[in-house]
Amino acid sequence: MTGDNAPRVLVVGGGPAGAATAIALRREVPGAHVTLVDKATFPRDKTCGDGLGPGARRVLDGLGLTELLKPFHMPMSVAISGPGGVEALARGPLMEGRDLAGYVTPRLALDDLLLNAARDAGAEVREGVAFEGMTAAGGTRERVTLSGASGSSGSEEAFDLVVGADGAYSTVRRAIGVDRPAMRHTHIAMRAYGRVTHPDKPVSDTLRFDFLESLLPVYGWVFPLPEDGANIGVGLPVNHLKRQTSRHGRKLRDLFDLYVEDLQRRGFSVSGVERVATHQLPHAAARTPMTAPGRAAVLVGDAAATINPLSGEGIFYGMAAGVQLAEHLGGLERSGATWSGAGLPGALAGFERAHRRRFARHYRECYLAQQLMRSKTWAGIATRAVAASDEAMAHVALMLFDEQSAGSRGLLRLAAHSVRPLLRRR
Repeated sequence: MTGDNAPRVLVVGGGPAGAATAIALRREVPGAHVTLVDKATFPRDKTCGDGLGPGARRVLDGLGLTELLKPFHMPMSVAISGPGGVEALARGPLMEGRDLAGYVTPRLALDDLLLNAARDAGAEVREGVAFEGMTAAGGTRERVTLSGASGSSGSEEAFDLVVGADGAYSTVRRAIGVDRPAMRHTHIAMRAYGRVTHPDKPVSDTLRFDFLESLLPVYGWVFPLPEDGANIGVGLPVNHLKRQTSRHGRKLRDLFDLYVEDLQRRGFSVSGVERVATHQLPHAAARTPMTAPGRAAVLVGDAAATINPLSGEGIFYGMAAGVQLAEHLGGLERSGATWSGAGLPGALAGFERAHRRRFARHYRECYLAQQLMRSKTWAGIATRAVAASDEAMAHVALMLFDEQSAGSRGLLRLAAHSVRPLLRRR
């Protein structure tokens, strides 16, 4: 139970980032009253690749939610293909002593389970309630306007902290005056569901990334589901899509269809494609601020543009940020400090610094790798390098789905693996 003077926290957005934040806040700051709102009524779909890698699995383990993953499909391998037909394969769940285990978790089911877990943790969950805006309410509080999704009149409530976990098109981000990430740091993706099989390759056991030789920097994925089902998609920088449209008349669906044709040329059978949807992916190279001066608010997940620039994965980073925020506030409280009221600006600044320190190198290296994979030459070199080394392949798999960073020794090893194929040609 919370008292009348307990801090009031509003979490906007009921996806994995918002639900994990609410659950972690109830654990780390049990005296706070946590309210989570989402304009949708769950279960609801979300355009996503549905891949849940070892990083996201570790966050859920830490929240005591491992049981939620049991109904979902668990591939054991990761495959990466590049120019020249080269394919690298990491066979898990353990490779080079590293745990690569992950899941494919359709968001229609996953988000509903996590939202119910937030309820069970003691958060007040309001579905069908939209965040309309907020204004500073004096001191460090925010006066928030909420309304029913059906268009009912708005009501105002005061909160000591607002957490914007409301996605790439965040209304909270706009309300606190943080600019939308530039298009050069934004990707766009198209996802569909279908049936994918291959006479020789174990499709149902493999998370597949394909860097298309004729369409770089377009990348495609096939993430398996039970009974030969799969989440199929393509992603690319928004600016490149605009160039494809202006030069060749290609739209995103055309690129998706070209990827399906490429899969079929390589022996895959693709059928029953349905539920096609698109979504923008603002990635971490934008370095979007997570806070704004004078505002009792913080952004996490896609709202803060913390998507992996290489893989497009965002679930892990959103959940990790929410948990880190809760642990930071809880640590201050346990040390006798007050994080709400006058202590909030310092608390939020401390969280943002800690989060940047944790992920800065990882984001930089993933962005550099993404830039290199735009080139047919470098994409081919990189794919051959990881195909030749289990250590390099495990490393890249964890860059795609976890917070792996190379460091100086790792970069030298990867460089050596990349140079060897060139030397063999001489």
